[in-house]
Amino acid sequence: MLKSPVPTLKESILLTIPPGSQAGQRLRVKGKGLVSKKQTGDLYAVLKIVMPPKPDENTAALWQQLADAQSSFDPRKDWGKA
Repeated sequence: MLKSPVPTLKESILLTIPPGSQAGQRLRVKGKGLVSKKQTGDLYAVLKIVMPPKPDENTAALWQQLADAQSSFDPRKDWGKA
């Protein structure tokens, strides 16, 4: 599993991102949100995928390997379906 640093109201934490997570997905971080008189709320982190603007040759080759291995995957197959 991937761990990514996420700033909270008090500190930075390492958020575990489960396999299969998608851009725009919300992950709940219990007890790291706003504080009220009775309790501390939850923080919601929204996943955002950010690609490097100019990948080096090694990175580009790895992306191509992944694309070749996932050649049957079509992220647009369900677009426009209700």
